[in-house]
Formats: sequence, structure tokens, C-alpha cells
Amino acid sequence: MLTNFVDILEKAKSSRKRNLAVADAAGDSVIEALTEAEKMGIIKPYLVGIPKKIEPLVEKYRLDDYEIIEAHTPEEIAEKTIELGRSGQCDMLMKGKLSTPVLLKAVLDKEKGLRTGNLFSHVAVMEVAKYPKLILMTDGGMNIRPDFEQKRQIIANAEIVAKKLGCEKPKAVGLAAIEKVNPDMPETTDAVKLTGLSKQKKLGDVIFEGPLAMDVVLSKSAAQAKGIETKMAENTDIFLVPDVASGNIFAKALIYLADAKIGGIVMGAKLPFVLLSRSDTAEIKLYSIALGCVVS
Repeated sequence: MLTNFVDILEKAKSSRKRNLAVADAAGDSVIEALTEAEKMGIIKPYLVGIPKKIEPLVEKYRLDDYEIIEAHTPEEIAEKTIELGRSGQCDMLMKGKLSTPVLLKAVLDKEKGLRTGNLFSHVAVMEVAKYPKLILMTDGGMNIRPDFEQKRQIIANAEIVAKKLGCEKPKAVGLAAIEKVNPDMPETTDAVKLTGLSKQKKLGDVIFEGPLAMDVVLSKSAAQAKGIETKMAENTDIFLVPDVASGNIFAKALIYLADAKIGGIVMGAKLPFVLLSRSDTAEIKLYSIALGCVVS
């Protein structure tokens, strides 16, 4: 089991180099991260966008092995990026400066996109000093208020990532504010249903439990104080959040208050793609690229 981003980077280095298509690469932190990843030998970037905007950054950061794919409008950039994936020329995609809605529209196109019939969901992988293993939090980036069936598919996507990181039987929890079922809190009722599926071996190799509050998941002493018997305390791999808002808050709080290291990947398409926030640093982009290499 990989336990930190050093492990993830080493895993990426030990496998073949991936071809990475970048949608609108004309951004400082984008090229900075790509340069570091290219120097590590984990990717060859295909930079889609306006050459006169990309070339100065390539020169500034001394990116070596790359190709520029000329495209000018946002729609053309998205289309050419997706085509690099559809054709098999690239193993994974990454959002550069292109807006998320434009890229997702191209990814979801029924004729030219990367649909598989599976739900798209975001998996954030976080390394936090006070937690003994990597945290896989989902879904804080794609599905606004997932229903029960969507949560089942979100767990399935996260299981793929967990197994790529070496966890053969991932432990997952359905996070909530309480440990009892409350009909007014759908995250509690959904968690009970998912727990039932897990007991019936209908969630793949995932061992699921919920609803559980965050203090119980993060602290054995908190679980003991509440009188809750669970094997998930300080031992959870996949953290299923109720909605995109709670996931977004979860991740950003850990980044800014606990110096968490984080990388993220979108699963469910024909190939994984890195979907980043405008505020993400070059380091976060590098970790996301490395994660994509391991998952792809």
C-alpha cells in the first residue's frame, strides 16, 4: 500500500512514461508542474492551445520533451485535447487554463467524447501528517448532490484508485453528522443501504460502514467515548462525503489548516483526467499528474 506522495511519485517513475494531453497549457503553474513531471520521466506533455502563449512559458521553465498542438478557441482546444485521448495517442488528460464547463462538455459529447456509460466522479488523494494512511475523499468535484445509485458508482470509481495505490480491500465510510439514521438526512439512509450492499458483497471488494461522524473515523478515543464499535477508526481509506460542498470544504480545510498534500483525478471516462482548481499550486498539479500516471 502506498502511504504518501513520495511513494506515488516513485510508483509513477517505475512504470512507463505516459503521454499527457493538456487543455490550454498557457499557465505558469501548469508548465512548472509539467516540467517537473517531465524531468522525472513520468510524462511527455502534449500542449494544446495558442503557441505564442505557450512557447514563452516553455522557454521560461525549460520544458524539454513536449509537443504543441495548435488550437485557438476554447472549443477547439477542448476538441483537440479529447481527440488525443480518443485516438490513443495520449494516456490521460489534464485541464490547464481552459474552463471546466468547456472541457467537460467535450468530454461528455456523445459522439466525440470519452463517455463509457459510467458516472464521472472526482477522487482526491490526501496525505496528512496526523493520519496513518492516504485519505481518498470523494466526491468533492463533480456530483453536486449524489443520490444512492450515484454514490454506489462513486464508491466503485474510488475503489479503482485505491487498488491502484495497493489497497486490495479498501475500507470506506459514509460520512454524516451522526451515527443514527435520520430520514431528513439522506446521507444517513444512503450509508445504511451501502453498508447492506457491502455485507452482501455487492460493493466489489470495498468494506463499507456508515453513517459515521468524522470524529469517530479519525479518532479511536472519540469512537470509544461515544460507545461506537467500529474497525474504521483511524483505519479508513475512502471517505464518502454527502455532497460536493462538504467535499470541497473537507479538502481545502486540510490543505490550508493541516498542510495536507493533495492530488486529484476524475474517474469514469475512457481514460483518467486531471481536473484542477485555479488556485491549485504547481505542487498540487504535480501530485495530480503523478496520481494520474499511477491510475492510468
